[in-house]
This record gives sequence, structure tokens and C-alpha cells, in this order.
Amino acid sequence: MSSDDEAEQFVGDEQGLHGDSHEVADLTGADEAPLDEEDSDNENDTGMPENSHDAHDDSVHTFEGHTGAVFAVAWSPTSNLVATGGADDRVFLWQVGDETGASTAELCGHTDTVASLRFNMSGTLLASGGLDGHVGIWDTAAGACRHSLEGPGGAIEWVDWHPRGDIVLAGSEDFTAWLWNAQTAACMQVFTGHSGPVRCGRFTPDGKLVVTGGGEYDASLRVWDPKTGTCVRTMQGQQFHPTGLTALDVHADSSIVLTGAEDGSACLTNIQTGRLLGRLAGHTDSIETVRMSPSMPYSATGSVDGNLIIWDNTSLSVRSTCTHPEAVVRLVLHPSQPLVYTACLDGVARCWDARTGTCTQQWSGHQEGIQDIAVSMDGNSVITGSDDNTARVFTIG
Repeated sequence: MSSDDEAEQFVGDEQGLHGDSHEVADLTGADEAPLDEEDSDNENDTGMPENSHDAHDDSVHTFEGHTGAVFAVAWSPTSNLVATGGADDRVFLWQVGDETGASTAELCGHTDTVASLRFNMSGTLLASGGLDGHVGIWDTAAGACRHSLEGPGGAIEWVDWHPRGDIVLAGSEDFTAWLWNAQTAACMQVFTGHSGPVRCGRFTPDGKLVVTGGGEYDASLRVWDPKTGTCVRTMQGQQFHPTGLTALDVHADSSIVLTGAEDGSACLTNIQTGRLLGRLAGHTDSIETVRMSPSMPYSATGSVDGNLIIWDNTSLSVRSTCTHPEAVVRLVLHPSQPLVYTACLDGVARCWDARTGTCTQQWSGHQEGIQDIAVSMDGNSVITGSDDNTARVFTIG
């Protein structure tokens, strides 16, 4: 089977929209692990240890190859290989555990800041998104460029991989999103319709749909059929987000989407029915990062206002507000436990218990703000990228 045939099989083997409409309760099936182990009403209770920004270095590995801020980090799903990208227009591959701290490969080719990185599901390819408008496809074993994907007329805002195949998706500042076959570099679709930068997006976990969020005056969530390139649903208007979208995540059931916006609002939407399930009010400044737990009934949002908010998906209420000294720019979830990891511009990474809202661990070492964070697939380590030109690995627990 050719690469093009395989790509078609991945994106077009089933209907795009299916099944009965889902309510929020569908996120909280009876067989899911209970979230409540302690009192969940912890609003404005940070539980954070005192003296949060210590001068000591908690990292077990420090990568110092970059000559500019490190804006993007990624951890391979199949190994201890990590990737970093930054303001020096370069991508590095590093092997966690290499005591020399030397890079496995330096990947050159971008002509502007590398702002997003993502490994494919097998860990064999890495996609990098640059402000130069190019998406790099890199062979992680060879440490070499496979393709430089071109087409967008503006900076690449984010990149994502299809969950079952080597198909890469990217959103651009030029109001478009693009779909390529990463094996052949062939453009499969160009998604047009947004009237602002495509600030966020991804495949649904089942791979059947593409979801994108428009920034600035666009302020819309759009759902696309990746086989035909057509927009099958648009959510927009004052009852949705009145300002541009900044972040989104899709629940594991592929029907519920969490979005965050510039005005600090968050929304839960059923993309099968187009029904707005609820607006989540709690932040006072732009939301920068959102995540939905795949197996437990909670979501998390991080904001420029310095707060991580843990939301109850059933009641759409605040479970906990976890306060930081400065903006929360990225959050990730532990792969199997109810833990949330945050990257903060105060230079400290933190771990929060989603059940109680307490800070269970924090890691110092960076001299400037942290811009990105990723967790290893075994849940034992996190990697952070910082304005201090370094990436650091910290041990969990």
C-alpha cells in the first residue's frame, strides 16, 4: 500500500460524526475512577509550600545547547529522547540519562523561532513548527530532516499528529490550517474559513475530525472533515467566546471540546451536536493552556492571571484555584494519576493534586520564566524549557 493510500485510510475510513449526542455526564461514566478523596472545595487555597522560588537547582539533567530562549519541549512516547526548540531557530534532540549533557542531534533548517514540537505516536518522527511558516519533519533515529513542509503564508502556531498515522496537522497565523502526509510531503488539505490566526487545534482522539480555534476577532471553534476539507460545524457568537480563542483540548470520547479565550473565559462544547454545555467563569485574564482528563471528571485551565483552575465537569464549578506568583503558560497532565504540572513565568515548575488543589511538589533551577513543559510517558519525569536558554529535566516524586 502506498503512503498516500495509507494516509487516506487513516483519515477516511469511518464517518466523521457518529453516535447519539453526549451530555457533560458522559464524561463521568460509572466505571471511572472517583475524583473525590478529600474535600474538593479548595477555591483560593493554593496549598503551595512557602519560599516557592528557591535558588537551588532541583534538575537531574540540564541541556545548554541553545543560544536563545527555549519555547518548545517534547518527550518521545517510546523512549527517553526529548526535543527542544527555541529562539535560535534550532531544534535539538537529547537523550535523558546521558551524563555528558551532549545533544544527540542538532536539527537546523528553520530561519525563525521554533515555537512548537510534537513526536508522532511511534516516536520515529518529530514535527517542528516555526515562525518562518515551515513545518519540519525530522527522522529521530538519523537526526536528519525528512521534509520541510511549505504552504502557509504566516507563522506556524502549533503542530499535531494523527493518532494512528504519519499525517501532520498545523495551524498558521495566516488564518489557515494545513494537513500533510509526512512520509511524502504531499499536502492533503488546506482548511480555510477562519478570519483570524488559527491559534489552537488538533485531531480528535479517534482521528476522525480536526478541531481548530480562531484567535483575535475570529473567536470561533471549527470542526473539519479531514478527508474532504469541509467545515462540518462552527461555534461562534457572544454566547460562546466574545474574544479570540487561545487554547483547546478534546476529551478522550472525541465529542467534548474545552476552549479557552483571551478574555479569560472557558467553554465546554459538544461538537457532535454543536451544543454549548457551559461557560466556565473564574479567570480574570487570558487563558493560555487547557487540558481535559481522559478518565476522570475534571478539566484544568491556566491563565496569565497566575491561576490554575481545576473544574468539575459535572457541575461546571470550580473545584480548586491554585495560585502562582506569575502567569501560568502551560500545563500537562500525568498519564495515569490525578496530577497537573504547570509551567510558570516565575521560573518554577509545580505539581498539583487535582483532587485537593494542593501543591505536592515544585522544582527550581531555571533563572528565568518557563515557557513549556512535557511529561514522560511513564510519568516519572518532566522536562521544561525556559527563557534562560536551557531545558531541564526534573524527577517526579
